[in-house]
Amino acid sequence: MKKLLAILLALAMVFSMAACTSGGGETEPAEPAEGGEGETSAVVYEDGFPENVLRITYQAEPESADPACTTADYILMMNCMDTLVRTETNEAGENVTVPSVAESWEVSDDGLTYSFHLRDDVKFHNGEMLTADDVLYTVDRMLQPERAAVNTSWMDMIKGAQDMLDGKIDTVEGTGIIINGDYDVDIVLESAYAPFLACLSTPAWSLCNREAGEAADEAGGGPMTSLYGSDPEYFCGSGPFELSEWVLNDHVFLKTNPDYWRGANKMDGILIRIIPDAQTEKMLFDAGQIDIFDMDHALDQIPVYRDDPAYADNINIKTVLGTSYLHINESIEPLNDVRVRKALQLAIDRQTLIDTQYYGAATPAGTFLAPGVPGYDPEIGAIPYDPDQARELLKEAGYEDGFDLEIVQTTDSSQSDIEVNEAIQSYFEAIGVRCTIKQMDSASWYDLRATGGSPMYRTSWTADFNDPDNFLYQMYGSSSNVRRSWNYYNTDAIARLEAARHMTDPEAREAEYAALDKLITRDDAAMIVLWHKQKVRVLQDRVKGFVPMWAGYGDCGYYETYLEN
Repeated sequence: MKKLLAILLALAMVFSMAACTSGGGETEPAEPAEGGEGETSAVVYEDGFPENVLRITYQAEPESADPACTTADYILMMNCMDTLVRTETNEAGENVTVPSVAESWEVSDDGLTYSFHLRDDVKFHNGEMLTADDVLYTVDRMLQPERAAVNTSWMDMIKGAQDMLDGKIDTVEGTGIIINGDYDVDIVLESAYAPFLACLSTPAWSLCNREAGEAADEAGGGPMTSLYGSDPEYFCGSGPFELSEWVLNDHVFLKTNPDYWRGANKMDGILIRIIPDAQTEKMLFDAGQIDIFDMDHALDQIPVYRDDPAYADNINIKTVLGTSYLHINESIEPLNDVRVRKALQLAIDRQTLIDTQYYGAATPAGTFLAPGVPGYDPEIGAIPYDPDQARELLKEAGYEDGFDLEIVQTTDSSQSDIEVNEAIQSYFEAIGVRCTIKQMDSASWYDLRATGGSPMYRTSWTADFNDPDNFLYQMYGSSSNVRRSWNYYNTDAIARLEAARHMTDPEAREAEYAALDKLITRDDAAMIVLWHKQKVRVLQDRVKGFVPMWAGYGDCGYYETYLEN
């Protein structure tokens, strides 16, 4: 009753707003669909779409539906495209790699050749069957230098990839991709890369149709300006939903693919409304006009729903497979002293920040690897809050009177991020470290970090694929060490990170990453890990079968979701 009253009150507010449009013109409210035993829904949808449509929101226009063109917005790929394999969370809570378009595979003893056997019943939205040639085309289009793709790092381990990126060859066919028939394909690597299977589940590996892709390139005037990811007429995947309508700054509509190889979803589609304001989003949810309210941008609303018994069965909480942290630049004195770094680690009261800034929706971190990532060691425990020990370490290091420290943040940081940084500033000052916060535009922030000169910044990392390499090597391996402004001194640890990428014994490899995580995060105190956040959503009663993305992203697939109207 309480929820129904909230819906009726908010609905009156929504109808006072300007009517949303579908396809550019004003629309009449959709006729409510018939419910069970002749009943109809209490909600009249004012967006013009059928009742049996899942309604969600996006805070800004998605960058693209093209896997070559975005590293941030994956919602269109995750619902409209397929990958060779996918990652799922099993009943034991483990994240595992399972078959998708590839129904089986073998890996050579040397770890170089992956032989995939594709399903023969996967159909693209344009009616063409997905074959091994489309796997080749997907890789080739990503590696074309004239396309300037942003996700080449997910394929640059393939034999011949660098030569193609350098313009020396036009295709990796015969070197990195070997077609053995319509539904059999080998992918050959330059060197053994243990996380490769997990890597194949990333949206960057979404499979593209050659005919549609080439037509989109031609219509757009070339690979660099292809229409593949922006125009529904040219976009083509093989996933459970099809990109049907895209009205800039208003909405994207994905209609259900009736020919999906896993079986058609029970809904008529997904309506993604572009709603930049969190308060408007809440109002629409309370009015029943959207089905899922993601509270990442409305943290203060978490207790409103979570602590209300009326919503006890409607809250979905997923611990993000990621870690929030403070970066440390070891090339800047006195951050090159491990005692100073450990002092800074001990100075922060993580649980209080979680309770006050995130309304309890996080757990304190003790290592960079997050719970659920292979190599995560729960026995290490969270970093304690001990300001007295922090002051003692500073005294031992010769900084009893403190030192000056700067934290840089972007000018477009959220109010929540600003408040967290200010709280950390206060904790540092409590142990004698004089801390200032400097704001700069995003371009300058990234430029400073890329040169290795960023003093300290706070951000987070979430798994792209379920492997510790995606955490530790992404931070400290190869060029990342300088490019992310770590300047981590322990060359032996860095060499071990490189070697671990090529280990073929899973148990030995997992143990090595657990040891490296402890060494880097705790013994060397190379970063200040803070917490593992939780993704909190509230769902309407009618939403059933919702499965959050295994890593806890805001973007996720909705194939399992259905509606009970």
